[in-house]
Amino acid sequence: FTCVACERKLSVWWVILVAVLFLLIVLFVLILLIVILTKIIFNKYHSHEIVKTTTLFAMNKSNINFVFLQGGVCVSSNLIDLNSDIEQIEVNVETRQLLCVGNTNKNAIKTQFTISSNITKFTIRVDPEVFTLKSGYACEFSIYVKPLCSCKINSTIHLVSKNLKTNEEKYNEILLVGVTQQTTRIDYDELIEDEKLGEGSFGIVYKGNYRGNVVAIKKMKTAVDNDDSMDEFDNEVTMLDKFRCEYIVHFYGAVFIPSKVCMVTEFAQYGSLQDLMKHKTSDEINIKLRVKYMIDAAKGVSYLHENGILHRDIKPDNILIFSIDINEKTNAKLTDFGSSRNINMMMTNMTFTKGIGTPKYMAPEVLNKEYYKKGADIYSFGVTLFECVTWKNPYPKEQFKFAWDIVDFVVSGKRLKKPANLNDNIYNIVNDMWCQDVRKRIEMNNVVSKLECINAF
Repeated sequence: FTCVACERKLSVWWVILVAVLFLLIVLFVLILLIVILTKIIFNKYHSHEIVKTTTLFAMNKSNINFVFLQGGVCVSSNLIDLNSDIEQIEVNVETRQLLCVGNTNKNAIKTQFTISSNITKFTIRVDPEVFTLKSGYACEFSIYVKPLCSCKINSTIHLVSKNLKTNEEKYNEILLVGVTQQTTRIDYDELIEDEKLGEGSFGIVYKGNYRGNVVAIKKMKTAVDNDDSMDEFDNEVTMLDKFRCEYIVHFYGAVFIPSKVCMVTEFAQYGSLQDLMKHKTSDEINIKLRVKYMIDAAKGVSYLHENGILHRDIKPDNILIFSIDINEKTNAKLTDFGSSRNINMMMTNMTFTKGIGTPKYMAPEVLNKEYYKKGADIYSFGVTLFECVTWKNPYPKEQFKFAWDIVDFVVSGKRLKKPANLNDNIYNIVNDMWCQDVRKRIEMNNVVSKLECINAF
C-alpha cells in the first residue's frame, strides 16, 4: 500500500509541475506578444508621425529633374551647396538645405544618410533620420550643417538605401560644400607651426603662421575635455574677441577642437619684457625706453579696467615687446588677461613650486586669499614697474631665499626700499601703487599721466 500512495503523490506533483510550466509558457508567450504588438504599434505611430512632418510626393507629379544613382535611387541633386542662398554661412549656427530622395525600384526601400566619424570641423544631422519609400515616391530630407570653425567645407555624405525585398544595400556619395564667415573660431589646418618659443604654467607657445600673418600659437597644457572646461574656454575667447586696443596684443582667434585647443595672437619679435631683461643689459635698454614700455602696458591695464576686466596676472612675462625704437607709437602690449584659469591655477598652487603662482607680484589681499578687485592689478603693476626701471629681480635670492619669505614680507606691510639710482618720482608712483590699504592705491589712468610726465623731460 505504501508504494501505491507514493506513486499517487508523485503523479500529483508531476501534474502540478506540468501545469506550472504550461502557465509560465503561456505567460511568456503573452508577454512576448504584448512586446511585439507594442513595438509594431509604436513603429506605426512613429512612421505616421514622420510621414506627417515629412514632405512625401509622387515623382511622376513633380517637376524636379532627378539625378539617378545606383540601386534605383534618385536625388534632386548630388551636390549640397551650403552657399546656394547665402554668400557665407554662419559659424556655430546650423544651416539648413533640402534634398529630395526618390525610389525608382519596384520594391520599397529604406533610406538614410551617414557621415564619417573623423569629421571635426562641422556637425551634421538629417531629418528624418530614416525613411521608407514606396515605389515611385520621393521625400524631402532636411540637412542641417553646423560649422564649428571658420573653414571651407568640402566633404561627402553617404546615402544608404536598402531594398526591403532583396535586402540589398547600396551606397551613394553626395558632395557637401560650403564657405563660412571669418570668425575667431579658427580652422586648425590653417595654422602652420614653426619653432617652439617657450613654455609656461598654462601652455606651450609656438611661433607660426596664420593666413600670411606671423603669429604666436599658445597650446593649452591642460586638456579641454569636458563641457565645463570648454564653456570656460569659449567665454574667455568671446571676451578676448571684444577688445580692440593698440596696447593689448591682437587676438586672431582660437581652435575649439578638444584635442587641439589653442589660442592665436600676434607675434612679438622681442618676446616678453622678462625675455628682454634676460637678454639685454640696462645699458642697452635705457631708462626712457623702459618707462615707455610701462606707459604702454599701463594704457593696456587702464583699458581693461575701464571695461570692467581684471588682468589678474600682471608681470613682465605678460608684457610683450614689439619694438626697441622709442619713437614707435606702441612699443609694448599686454597679453594673457582676464583668464579665470590663470587665477584658479595660482590659488590652487599656493605652495609656489616650479614658478607657478609666484608671490612676487601678488597683492597682500590675494596672498591672504581675501576678496580682491582691480587694486590687486595695480599692486602687481607697481612691482612690475619697480622691476622694469631697476632692470633686476626686485626680491634678490640672498635676501629672500624662499617664496614664503616674500609672502611674509608683503603681508606684514613691508615694501622694497628705493635704490640709490632710481628716480624719486618713479619710486613715488610705485609707492602709490603697492600701498597695503587697497583704497589708497593710485588709479591706472593716473599712473599713465604721471609716467608720461616723467618721460616728457
